[in-house]
Amino acid sequence: MAMLRLLLLGGTGRLGSAVLREAGTWASLAVRAPTRDEADLARLTADGARALVDPELIDVVLNCAAAAHVDRCESERHEAHAVNAVAPGLLAEACARVGLPFLHISTDYVFGGGAGPYAEDAAPCPVQHYGVTKAEGERRVLAAGGRGTIARVSWLFGPGATPFADWVLGQVDRAEAAVFAEQQSRPTWIPGLASWLLDVCSVLEHGSFAPRILHPAGGPHASRAEWARAILDARGHHDVRVVSQSSPPPAPRPSDSRLDSTRTDDWVLATFADPFGTSPLPRIPDWRDHV
Repeated sequence: MAMLRLLLLGGTGRLGSAVLREAGTWASLAVRAPTRDEADLARLTADGARALVDPELIDVVLNCAAAAHVDRCESERHEAHAVNAVAPGLLAEACARVGLPFLHISTDYVFGGGAGPYAEDAAPCPVQHYGVTKAEGERRVLAAGGRGTIARVSWLFGPGATPFADWVLGQVDRAEAAVFAEQQSRPTWIPGLASWLLDVCSVLEHGSFAPRILHPAGGPHASRAEWARAILDARGHHDVRVVSQSSPPPAPRPSDSRLDSTRTDDWVLATFADPFGTSPLPRIPDWRDHV
């Protein structure tokens, strides 16, 4: 089997770190993950993007880098725009120029100004600067043409990256956990998502068709209250109540950013299904099995 050569950007983040761990289990995968000093996306130029995207050295680019602290994006707007909007566009243009596939990670927070669930072709409607910059990044990736694909992800959690669970469990001594109870989306187990993304990179490298926008998710939609309840019950805190948090965060959160993954699921079935049933489809585990 030929070696898949992957350029991974954002390899120190929550998702990028998981991709690196998962990549270590692949015998035919070589990953180049430049440090921030080697690839500072906040200061990326067109020439810098072209230098990173060398078709003699890599086969596919996976961009997990983001300015993802939602509240900080409100105050550090220039950096958020540079990393989340400008850099993805430059990378997509560089990839299109040399014919390389480019898989860019976006977010459910490009939605929120309407009512979900949102299909892959729904128009973005963000409600905070983070979502605005990510939506602009999507627009630039699509405008670059070439072989760019966007994967919108939502409510990531997993080993070493459990901010919501930590928040909920940090309140058990008070006998109640306060969360933004009505907020709705789809929790996503990071290790399963990382494996799924590498499968998609392999498909892209082989030249197979992929939709321009994908919605990977495992398990059903949930509210923050339902997710918090599942976390508490899984750890035996059945007597801790889940209540609505009254103090708003600095940046607005979408009340409904649920992703509809019907078209993505159909594409996975059509692309990966083995007519003899000997190869499992790449699936993201149900979040309820990992709370």
